[in-house]
Amino acid sequence: MKRKLAAFVATGGLLTALFATNPTFAQKQGGILKMYSPDSPASMSIHEEATIISERPMMG
Repeated sequence: MKRKLAAFVATGGLLTALFATNPTFAQKQGGILKMYSPDSPASMSIHEEATIISERPMMG
């Protein structure tokens, strides 16, 4: 009897969690895609930059 009650409560909690969530993070049509591009370095000085991403384009 306790197992059936526990299974019923767990199933009810799972269904409540599934249907209570808001799908606001879904992809939408249109808009602007914003993403960080590590290929555009902050400056042209290889002596001031510390990462290989900013140094590699300047070294040829």
